[in-house]
Amino acid sequence: MSEQTYSDIQRKKNSIIDSLIHLGIYKKGNKQLYELTLHELETEYHIVNPAIQDLSF
Repeated sequence: MSEQTYSDIQRKKNSIIDSLIHLGIYKKGNKQLYELTLHELETEYHIVNPAIQDLSF
């Protein structure tokens, strides 16, 4: 994976984590948000905020 791709993924993960924290979500099960994959974070975001279809962070 290129450094640019990794950086883009980290930036998107951080944005989703910030949004989840703003919504009052700090953990999923026994995992902290930063331990989740991008896919897991996107799935959790859609669960807690189903009205949002586009995750363009």
